[in-house]
Amino acid sequence: MNADSKVEMNAEVLLGVIGTYIDSPVDHKQESRLLFAKGKGSFLYDYNGKDYIDLVNGKGSIVLGHNDQAVTSAIHTFLEQNGEIVTGPSLPIIELAKRIKTDLALPDSKVSFFTTGTAACRAAVCAARAATGKKIIVSAGYHGWDPMWRSSGEWLTANDEGVVEFYFVPQLLDEVLTKYKGQVALVIFSPDYTYLSAATITKLIEICRMHQVLICCDDVKQGYRHRQGASLELVTDQKADLYIFSKGLSNGQRLSCIVGPDGIMEQTKEYTYTAYYQMLPIVSSLATLEQMELKSGYEKLNVYSQSLIGILRELIGQSLLPIEVNGGPLFQFVFGDEKLEQDFYRESVEQGILLFEGDNQSISLSMDEHVQQIIAGRFANVIDRLTDKHSHLQHVKVSAEQTFQAAWNMIDGASDILPYAEQLKILTKITGE
Repeated sequence: MNADSKVEMNAEVLLGVIGTYIDSPVDHKQESRLLFAKGKGSFLYDYNGKDYIDLVNGKGSIVLGHNDQAVTSAIHTFLEQNGEIVTGPSLPIIELAKRIKTDLALPDSKVSFFTTGTAACRAAVCAARAATGKKIIVSAGYHGWDPMWRSSGEWLTANDEGVVEFYFVPQLLDEVLTKYKGQVALVIFSPDYTYLSAATITKLIEICRMHQVLICCDDVKQGYRHRQGASLELVTDQKADLYIFSKGLSNGQRLSCIVGPDGIMEQTKEYTYTAYYQMLPIVSSLATLEQMELKSGYEKLNVYSQSLIGILRELIGQSLLPIEVNGGPLFQFVFGDEKLEQDFYRESVEQGILLFEGDNQSISLSMDEHVQQIIAGRFANVIDRLTDKHSHLQHVKVSAEQTFQAAWNMIDGASDILPYAEQLKILTKITGE
């Protein structure tokens, strides 16, 4: 059997056993499912040897690049020392917890570890409910696949799990907290810095403080990806009560954590599982944080992203096609035409660029000037093909409503790029509530 037939068989088997959309956000159409054999730095390689520049990067969790040598070496050394003891704790878990507390400047806090952001978010909810004796959870943004976050189908009304959405809109947050006065255990939101202003994020926290409710910053998507520690400090000096971080800590290894005061964190003491003391993600986290510090990683990520975004905007600008690039280390393509968008993602895969379709793209520290030039060349080919095919769209503009819809796909909520009345109008259309 030759290599190609093996790949075809693997793809056939994959489609028969893996749930739709679960295995990869990349080119998930069944007729062209990709299988990856290995990864290094900015590149993934399929079983036929073709390389792809990865702008998905594990949905933003690969901050150093794939299979970073320092992280790999730390794991190898730990295993060679027979350090993997799942039965009980080892020193690295204490070291990592102390490091996180120091980064957050919260010396009196405690840290509880989990394997996924979804699990940590549910644990934070359970702990807040146990600590306050209240049930209602007020939410904005994405907190994992857990069914507890599903909409009730009724405007500003809690679902069967006691969760009610406010969509990042300050006025709606105030309305919900007034409606459920005395019943709210926690307000949890995942901050965004592409479509939400510093003023909006600060206002959300101020409203929570006015209503005297606990705040959880679900920083899975942003924390330890934009900066060392909590991302909120990018825009405000206000602090949350609880913080959730995940695989940005560990360069993609399975890890998450909750950080908060002892009175709440003691409620998590029974939230245990068989992999609680698995050390490989902990070791990976310590090595990742060390590398990011040694290489001024967070500063470089911002520099690299602005450079790459500048290159992309120039290419798109020359084409006159209705495509925009919004954001920073996490950025998003926004389109003025649905068929153009579909062809953009299809052509990108053909040119060896992996993108998170409709969502945020992410860069890693491996994407230096040399890699950016490769990206520029491949995107130039994409844009050339699109310009030939969609020349009738030249000079068409991306509308504010199209940007709002794209932002919804990225942040699972409303952006503040439109006035309040227009936000409500589009929100009603999107949610059907």
